[in-house]
Amino acid sequence: MPMVGLGTWLISNDEVSRVVTDALDLGYKHIDTAQIYQNESGIGEAISKASIDRDKFFITTKMWPGMVGDETFQDFKGALNACDQSLQMLQSDYIDLYLIHNPFGKDHRLEQWEALVELQKQGKVKDIGVSNYNIKHIEEIEHANLPMPVANQIEIHPYHMIPDALQSYMMKHNILPIAYSTLAPLPNWRKDSRWNSKPEAMKNDPSIPFLEVAKKYNISVAQLLLKWSLQNGWPILPKTTSKERLKENLDLDFTISSEDMNHLSNSNKAQSLAWQEKFDPLDVD
Repeated sequence: MPMVGLGTWLISNDEVSRVVTDALDLGYKHIDTAQIYQNESGIGEAISKASIDRDKFFITTKMWPGMVGDETFQDFKGALNACDQSLQMLQSDYIDLYLIHNPFGKDHRLEQWEALVELQKQGKVKDIGVSNYNIKHIEEIEHANLPMPVANQIEIHPYHMIPDALQSYMMKHNILPIAYSTLAPLPNWRKDSRWNSKPEAMKNDPSIPFLEVAKKYNISVAQLLLKWSLQNGWPILPKTTSKERLKENLDLDFTISSEDMNHLSNSNKAQSLAWQEKFDPLDVD
């Protein structure tokens, strides 16, 4: 899987085709989307017109299993149908990585995973994984003697590190952490979005975290945060609609010193910023 991908959460279906086309033209090899993003058809439009062959780039999408507070959760058949719908909208014969988006459907998690295993057997998806899963969620799969996820896409940035126990468990089982919301410490990250649970003090803080470190390397703070994740071995999915920012997010040919890496990592506040009302999906039953 390419280490740098394009995240498309909060990019509208009308705009995403242009952004994906720009990204592919610039050399991006990974596009990340999801059923709940409601932009798969726009991405499919870009894919159908792409100047590079389908097997030269990587697509991740996610099945939406349901949401806490809405007790309608996806069952086995529904998960199969969701994948078929994504394939149709993406105008692709297969998905490179198919994920369960969250662990909220406690009583349905295993049958949802069994559906992904079946989809892989059918050749509709190449690899299967999860998102926002903690150890207790993945252990259900392990204890059922089912194939284990190849990846777990979770919120990772200097203020929300992978819990040590989860990181150790994932390493033991060869589960790759994929980082989303890596740019969350930036002051303008998800500005005015309901999907920004930063405390007001953090939103209104005029200082830019890690600016002094970025100045040492003559780079932006965004580039610093992205490279920090890559040096930790975690693929990234920065989202932008700007062609200039798309270029910048690929321009990561520098190395952060071990001292500065430690400084960023030691900034951990154990705080999710990507979900409403300080809600962290890793904590659900």
